[in-house]
Amino acid sequence: MQLRFIFTLLTAVFLFGPAAVATARNSLVSLGPDARITLLTCSPGDDLYSIFGHSAVRVEDSAQDIDWVFNYGTFDFSDPNFYTNFVRGKLNYKLSVSEYRYFEYSYQRENRWIWEQELNLTPGERQFLFDSLVLNYQPENRYYLYDFFFDNCATRIRDIFVEALDRDFRFDYGALDQGLSFRELLMPYLSQKPWARLGINLGLGMPADRIATPWDYMFLPDHMMTVFGDATLRGADNTYEFISADATILEGSDPAAGKFRITPLMVFLLVLMAAAAVSYGNSQAKKAALWFDRILFGAAGLLGLLIAFLWFATDHQVTVWNLNILWAHPFHLVAVFFLASDKYSGWLKYYFAVNLAILAVLVLSWPLLPQALPWVIFPLIVSLILRSAFLARRSRADQAWVAYFLKK
Repeated sequence: MQLRFIFTLLTAVFLFGPAAVATARNSLVSLGPDARITLLTCSPGDDLYSIFGHSAVRVEDSAQDIDWVFNYGTFDFSDPNFYTNFVRGKLNYKLSVSEYRYFEYSYQRENRWIWEQELNLTPGERQFLFDSLVLNYQPENRYYLYDFFFDNCATRIRDIFVEALDRDFRFDYGALDQGLSFRELLMPYLSQKPWARLGINLGLGMPADRIATPWDYMFLPDHMMTVFGDATLRGADNTYEFISADATILEGSDPAAGKFRITPLMVFLLVLMAAAAVSYGNSQAKKAALWFDRILFGAAGLLGLLIAFLWFATDHQVTVWNLNILWAHPFHLVAVFFLASDKYSGWLKYYFAVNLAILAVLVLSWPLLPQALPWVIFPLIVSLILRSAFLARRSRADQAWVAYFLKK
C-alpha cells in the first residue's frame, strides 16, 4: 500500500470534522433558504485505487454553519476481515460525512481537480434530499456491499438523486459515446498504466464485455457528471435544468505524459524470441530446455490458479466465465511437476498435444470470441504454442535422456 494512500486515510480518520459527523448522526437540521446541494466530481488520481475518479455530494448552508461532504466511497480498515473480504468481493463500503475543507485538502495534496455542479432544487426538495442523506448515514444504513460496476460511490449518488426527488428525470445521453462495453469504458483511464491495464483485462470475464446502457455509464464519475449536466426535471407545470450552475472549485494538474517504461508487450516479445531460440536450439541438439518450459508453463499455471480463484471462490460478478483460462489454467502446474519424469512421458506428450490444439483454435478464433482478450498477450500465447508443439513431439528416449541428465 502506498504512503500517499495511507496518509489520505489517516487524514480522513483524524481530520474529518467531528462536530459535523455528530450532528449528521444525531439530528436532522432544517436547511435555510440559501442552502446549496452540489454534486462533486473529482478527477482521476495517479494511484490505482483512484484512477477512475470519484463522486460525492456537498451540502452548504452558511446560516447553519454547514459545509459537509457525503462520501459513499470510504471503507473501514478496522474490520478484522478487511483483506479477506476485499479479495473475495465481500467488502462493505460506507457513507461517511466530513467537512468540505478536509475533503478538498486531500485532493489538493494530490494535485487533482474538483468540479462542482449545483442542483436546481426547490427548498423542499433540498430538505428532503438532505434528510435522505442523513438517514443513509445512520449506523444501520451507512454500509453497503460494494460492486465496482453496479453499486459504487457514483451509482449510490445517482440512485438517491433519482429516488429522493418527486419529479421525473429526463436524461439526454447524446454527449456519451454509446455502445461501449464495461471493459471498453475502463480502458481510457488505464492508457498510462500498461501493467494495470493488463491485470484488469486478465481478471475480468465475459460479463465485462456486455454493452453498457447509458444508465450504466454513470458508474464512472466523469460520465455521471456529463449525464446530470444535460438532465432536466419535469414537474407538474414546467421543465427545469437539473444543474443550475457549475464551476471548477479546485484546479489540479493534468497527468504527466508517460515516460519510457518496460511494458507487457516488450516483455512478452522477449519471451517469444526466447521461446523461438530455445525451440530452434532444441531441434538442432535434440534436447529439451526444461528450465524454460518450467518457467513458462509454471507462470501460466499460477495465473490460471488466480483466474480460477476469482471465478469460483469469490463473489465478484465480473470475473466469472473468463476465457483467459483457456491458455492460463492450473493444470499447467501439474504438467510442470511431471515434466522431467520418464514414467509420465506418454501422458505429458498427449497433454501438450491437446494444449497445442486448444491454443491453435484460440488464436484462429481470437476476433470472434465473446470476450475481448488483450492483444498484448498474443506473443505469450505463441510462445506457449511453440513449446507445446516441441513437447508434444518429444520421444520417450529423449525424455529418458533428459531425466538421466538431470540426475547427473
